[in-house]
Amino acid sequence: MAFPRFLIAGAVNTGLTYVLYLGLLFLMPYVWAYSLTYAVGIGIGYLLNARWVFKQAPSLSSATAYPLTYALNYLLGVGILWLLVELFHIPKEIAPLLVVALTVPVMYIVTKSIFTGKSNDEKTNH
Repeated sequence: MAFPRFLIAGAVNTGLTYVLYLGLLFLMPYVWAYSLTYAVGIGIGYLLNARWVFKQAPSLSSATAYPLTYALNYLLGVGILWLLVELFHIPKEIAPLLVVALTVPVMYIVTKSIFTGKSNDEKTNH
């Protein structure tokens, strides 16, 4: 089952990009820092998901679909981030972690379909 590997890859990616985010807060506004680290995370995530999680060779179709999917997820994430920080007064250092927790389940299903063509963990019987 790929979901545990997806969670581990996501945790590694989140840890790396979160440290980068915290460092960038000293240099730029939180939305810019989030945006830059999100882009870096797409690259790291693509490689981890292709090679390790779903054990697929990177391809043009997955390399195109993956960032597009995460671009939509970015828009959702930055919207949630803004709501958490501005309306719910969640500290800007913590809010990105909540964004990740809210978006992971959906992104697993979408990412799995990009790499395997299947949206669930059911095995097909032939």
